[in-house]
Amino acid sequence: MGEGRLDFARRRRQELLCALQLAGVREAQTRALGYIDQETMFDFHGLRRRIAAILEERRPAAVLTHPYEGGHPDHDATAFAVQMACALQPTPPLIYEFTSYHAGANGEMETGCFLPGQDPGEAVVLSPEERQRKTRMIECFVSQQEILSKFAVGEERFRLAPAYDFTSPPHPGKVWYENWDWGITGEHWRRLAEEAMEAA
Repeated sequence: MGEGRLDFARRRRQELLCALQLAGVREAQTRALGYIDQETMFDFHGLRRRIAAILEERRPAAVLTHPYEGGHPDHDATAFAVQMACALQPTPPLIYEFTSYHAGANGEMETGCFLPGQDPGEAVVLSPEERQRKTRMIECFVSQQEILSKFAVGEERFRLAPAYDFTSPPHPGKVWYENWDWGITGEHWRRLAEEAMEAA
């Protein structure tokens, strides 16, 4: 019998806590929102409210999140909800993005950079000690080694988040997650985002 959804969720949580511990982050400093993989876009309002509540409690000067690139529907949903939640704050925090992954020009997955034609961000070159720690953190994610093997450990890249039009495709052509039958297409995702904005 295969691993159940709850068991897998617990395993992913433990992998995350393992990595965060190496970075000096305690479990008590984290929040788990409890969403099911590939389903966050079906609750845009709930996700926005939960993030807004955390922002209201913590009052951060800045938030670090995913870019809107069509790599994974949950990543895009997070980018959307963070921008919506930040806009609700009396003093909105700055929104910064890290690189994730998206469809490259050759149809392969591209990592470690933002979409072509956009702000490339600022590269932070990691020291040997930082690269070693990052490698150990990546090794914590045993269930994700296949995809994480495509990420380099030599640098990180960040930028201020642009003002996205979430009703338009992030780039021409097929978004990366349309390569799998996950029950969501880019068009469907954008329609849900548009409905969420109209209802806000």
